[in-house]
Amino acid sequence: MSLRSLVRKVGFGGGLGALLIAGAALGHAATQPDGLSLSPVTPSAITPSTVAPVIVNPAPPAPSAASSPEFPDAAMSRNDQGDVTVLRLDGIITPGAERSFVDALHALPARRPLVIELSSPGGFTAAGYRMIDAVLAERKGGRPVATRVRDGESCESMCVGLYLAGYPRYAAPRAEFMVHAPRMAENGRMTMRSTQMMVERLVSLGASPAWIQRVKAEGGFSGARDYRETADRLSADGANIVTDLLH
Repeated sequence: MSLRSLVRKVGFGGGLGALLIAGAALGHAATQPDGLSLSPVTPSAITPSTVAPVIVNPAPPAPSAASSPEFPDAAMSRNDQGDVTVLRLDGIITPGAERSFVDALHALPARRPLVIELSSPGGFTAAGYRMIDAVLAERKGGRPVATRVRDGESCESMCVGLYLAGYPRYAAPRAEFMVHAPRMAENGRMTMRSTQMMVERLVSLGASPAWIQRVKAEGGFSGARDYRETADRLSADGANIVTDLLH
């Protein structure tokens, strides 16, 4: 689907604010220790979501150990195509990537339609939650924001929440998505609280509660496995992660 066709399909117009359902009660997530929600697999791809009352959490005052050779910041690129901007994030979600991402959002002309293209193995939850809130705030302010993951790429862990922040959410049929229990960067441990916050956040952004329960039943949020599905399978399963398959 061409970008112009995508724009026509989205409508990129009124009513998007009503679709936003950001879990404002989860805004405090960014005050938690900087847990790392990162797949052990090498980087992959990116995607979209939805909103309502929005609290944009303050960015960290300075780079932390999160920005390091071990966790390099995701690469950011901007491509203006006609009356639409494509903002691509490729790599690990870190506080540094968060700052670049938010700066890129703020640099856009008011209400200019945006497609966020993702290819990511995930990253730090606090940074990811703030990026989600920033996207929801843009949508609430009237900017149309869609998300997209291309063929052969993947959106994993924290990336899935960021993907869900846009609407519509496009993906190639074989694009891959992965969810799991987030782990602490310091020791690799998971906690029930951080996992529950992640699950609630995904549901608040539009993920089907029935699909979440199926993932739980298969151990997807147990810490024992990474739960993966392709975009076409997610669509068939009624997960409401991917809203539109690209052909």
